[in-house]
Amino acid sequence: MCRYAGKTYKSHYACFSCRKSFKQTDSYDILARIEKDKVYHELNGKSIRNVGQVFTKKERNKLDELILEIENRPIKCPECRNLMADLGRDFKAPKKTVIKEWKIIEGLYQIGKDFHTCGCDGIGYIPQNPKDYEMYLKNMLEEYQGSLVFCQNLSKTEFPNKMERINYWANQILKIKDEMVNQKFIVA
Repeated sequence: MCRYAGKTYKSHYACFSCRKSFKQTDSYDILARIEKDKVYHELNGKSIRNVGQVFTKKERNKLDELILEIENRPIKCPECRNLMADLGRDFKAPKKTVIKEWKIIEGLYQIGKDFHTCGCDGIGYIPQNPKDYEMYLKNMLEEYQGSLVFCQNLSKTEFPNKMERINYWANQILKIKDEMVNQKFIVA
């Protein structure tokens, strides 16, 4: 069973300039609380029950606005007021003094890696030093290039959204190459 199924966990937000991590309530948990608090009174006025998903049309519009606001709320660092990155429930921040590890985490975030999992299998491999990070990026680049070639070789009938997938993998490859240039690794 998933570790996060039975209990609410907070998501970790990181400030890369301050090299600090803070926990914030997940937007899903905030919305679940709002829906649970919606109370219905029966006509006789005696019984009260929670109705969760039952809202009038007017209330539904307000709820939709609230959902959009909560999901897009900016989380700012309490120290420097910069926007923080949502790295997920499984993120474990390195010590503030370990600058190289923070640079690796920031780079992983830039290429789309975060720590949002169901809790079953963990977060996977995270490089701990620049040499391992370079190998990790090279392996990812090779994997993404293989996926791009695979998509390019499929026919339009086999894969109707072929161009969408080709664009996705091309974009992922660009992110990896940009990160390799940013880290001053040799780009093949």
